[in-house]
Amino acid sequence: MRLDEKNVAVAASIFAIAGIALLLFMSETAQTASIARSLVSEPNTLLIVSGTAANVTAAKFSLCDKVCVSIRADDIPTAALLSNGREVTVTGRMKEYQNNRYIEAEKIEVK
Repeated sequence: MRLDEKNVAVAASIFAIAGIALLLFMSETAQTASIARSLVSEPNTLLIVSGTAANVTAAKFSLCDKVCVSIRADDIPTAALLSNGREVTVTGRMKEYQNNRYIEAEKIEVK
């Protein structure tokens, strides 16, 4: 069996379409969760949590409703969060270090 250019092009196109479909099918969506629910979620779960900012420092802050979770990020918008009590929505991944759970923020929105 000889392979000609048309067969190779069709096979490559089918392979590319299958790859794109697989990427779309396997893409992860963030789960909206309460702070209490986020504390019991699996590590590396992508979460969206909302609450009130407290104990703001340059590298981390606490996000609270009835319970609190630590939020860590490289670039916390400290000017907007400087006053404790601001409403914040955080998108990030749950992490665990020495039995302490925290969220590593990917996106921080101050309301």
